[in-house]
Amino acid sequence: MKNLVLTGLFVSLAAGTATADMLYSQSFEDTSLLGDKYFDLGDVTVFHWLQNNDGQAAVNGDGFNAWFQPFETPGVGLGDGDYVGVTNYAGNVGAFYDGDQGYQMSDTDGIMGLDIDDFGAGVNVSFAIFLATTGYEDTDALTVSYGDDVLLQLGNGDDGGLGMETAAGTWIFIEATDVSGNLSIAFASNSGSEAVFIDDINIWTGAIPAPGALALLGLAGLASRRRR
Repeated sequence: MKNLVLTGLFVSLAAGTATADMLYSQSFEDTSLLGDKYFDLGDVTVFHWLQNNDGQAAVNGDGFNAWFQPFETPGVGLGDGDYVGVTNYAGNVGAFYDGDQGYQMSDTDGIMGLDIDDFGAGVNVSFAIFLATTGYEDTDALTVSYGDDVLLQLGNGDDGGLGMETAAGTWIFIEATDVSGNLSIAFASNSGSEAVFIDDINIWTGAIPAPGALALLGLAGLASRRRR
């Protein structure tokens, strides 16, 4: 059974009674990955994996890699220079969820994605995500998936779902159990004020953190049980 828990609170997780096997932990704290504004030197008219550039914020690192997908009408994408990748700028978030750094995607002028390595079947995952408070258009979207399971999908269309502006302004903690494939976070935006931040990614097997402290704050109805 797959379970998903989301909360807008900072959460302290107690360890379970069984032994957990941590497969991957990433809070983007490596200061060597910091740098200036990132410029995509690839072909912004087609899908491609992004590459790190000397002196610029790293978009790839240990266990994580970024990609770019243009809109139907390709624009400049990240070729004009944007604030994406590993960052220590906390002006939008106040403080990062864990440590002094995180991972940012903003003004993508297309879809930028962050993929975490595949650690096999039946694993557990937790991470934190933050949407900057600003106005979002109908074409903006945030989709978080693990393999075939959609963990979070936000947009400002007319589908009746939770809008991005409603979810913005607080760290959202996401936990899912018994998932397979890999974690993928995709963000579509066209403004520098539209930004998403990712932090404190953990993937493990074994003990599940005690859920007693988890409470839904401003996201009522988002916590759901995944399919069997």
